[in-house]
Amino acid sequence: MNDLRWQRAFAASGVIFAILCGAGLEVFGPQPPAFDTSAAATARYYVVHHDAIMALVTLSALAMAFLLPWTIQLGVMLWKRPELSRTAVLVAIVSLVASPVLLSFDLTFFAIAAYRAGSISPDVTQALSDVAWIGSMLIWPQLGVGMAIVGVLLLRAGSMFPRWLGWYSIFCAVAEPFQAGIIFTTHGAFGPRGWTSWYGAVITWGIWVLALSIAMCRRLFTTDAGTKHDVRAPVGANA
Repeated sequence: MNDLRWQRAFAASGVIFAILCGAGLEVFGPQPPAFDTSAAATARYYVVHHDAIMALVTLSALAMAFLLPWTIQLGVMLWKRPELSRTAVLVAIVSLVASPVLLSFDLTFFAIAAYRAGSISPDVTQALSDVAWIGSMLIWPQLGVGMAIVGVLLLRAGSMFPRWLGWYSIFCAVAEPFQAGIIFTTHGAFGPRGWTSWYGAVITWGIWVLALSIAMCRRLFTTDAGTKHDVRAPVGANA
């Protein structure tokens, strides 16, 4: 029962992640700057939006702290299913765990870019800005792989979760590669702040975590859900 309480808390942490990250990226934080503008204009962006950038960094950093245990909890729930491949579960969760770790480093560059904006060379501020924004989106390969494998696992897990979550996971995985264009162009739909790259990635990822969190909580908060239905597979069992 004590273990089940921890699992419920970690499953619910995905909802907290979605709230904090959504608030940081879309409510309190500014939208991405123009990437085809001058270094001086980029530096002014960080001067004007200094407080908003710091709010983005703080809220998003807190969100990463909740995303990590949620990801591990998802892995625990999948690991207990005897019909699923342990290897596939492990690869999926390791791929997904990389996202909050790498994003935590990117948030540091956001903070540094805004920290001395206006008092250092605009070229330095612009370089830090590029590292922060582009680096935060170049996590798409491992995130997409993790989403795709989770989608397949959810479809094979029977009644564990609604089947539409499996298909939606695969849809999100297909949407992730659209971020690849950010290193080839500075503007347009495929640019760093385009609707297919920045906005598409933020929206699909956020909904994915939130939807899975709700499904995980519903399962774990149902009577005996964590112990009655999630039977551990024998050692060496694989699907």
